[in-house]
Amino acid sequence: MRIVGSSLARAVDVVELLAEFPDGERLTAIADRLGLPKSAVHRLLESLCARGWAEQDAASGRYRLGMRLGLLGHHVFQASGFGDICQPVLARLAAQTRELVRMTLVRGDGLVWAGSAQGAPPGLRYEPAMAGPVRLHATANGKAWLAALPEPRARAVLRGLAFERLTPRTIANRAALSRDLAATRTRGWAIADEEAETGVVAIALAIPAPGPDAPVPGTLSVAGPTARIAPARHAALARALGAAAGELARYWEPRAAAPRRRGAAAR
Repeated sequence: MRIVGSSLARAVDVVELLAEFPDGERLTAIADRLGLPKSAVHRLLESLCARGWAEQDAASGRYRLGMRLGLLGHHVFQASGFGDICQPVLARLAAQTRELVRMTLVRGDGLVWAGSAQGAPPGLRYEPAMAGPVRLHATANGKAWLAALPEPRARAVLRGLAFERLTPRTIANRAALSRDLAATRTRGWAIADEEAETGVVAIALAIPAPGPDAPVPGTLSVAGPTARIAPARHAALARALGAAAGELARYWEPRAAAPRRRGAAAR
């Protein structure tokens, strides 16, 4: 039983370490960081990859977390009621802006819709489906997340994007998206002006990371018809989003501050 427990602890340590390196990490570096033999770490990684918890990039040989962990985390998020905890923040922002507010969470190399609140009166509501994919190149949420990523991570995600043309104004290639992301970083917030849907504009910010070395957990946006979200409102909406995103960020802080146990616990 002691052997099983030790193996489980080591596997958990590997998963926790990979969570710190979204771009992946090499076998030797993982073994060195955990103070474990390369052969033992290699066996653990092979087992994790076989079960979908991790994956190895064919070109670089680096290991990173697989989508199975992200999907499981999404199910846990839904079942835990964490979305209910965030809902009052979304509702207040929706009431303040009188528009649709949506929150996303990071899952693997993309985002998933995680919550929403409607602030527009009946008859004037923009109510898109929450079940579809978050198009990173065409949505304010997607661009806010990409702009918040470290450059190497952003380039890796961009390489895997399919630039589907959703409207005549959708960004059509990586070069144009890279310029848009540079403008987003300078401005401090992202905008998608009729890029995902004709007649709809959205503004978004990334939810601040819970620590200096932690990734951002998701994004927050306000969206509505172009007639209501005119350029004169953009800066005010961005300020309101920033205040709400800062409030949401506090929900991730306790987890980021939790003590790390490595090495000795894994041996």
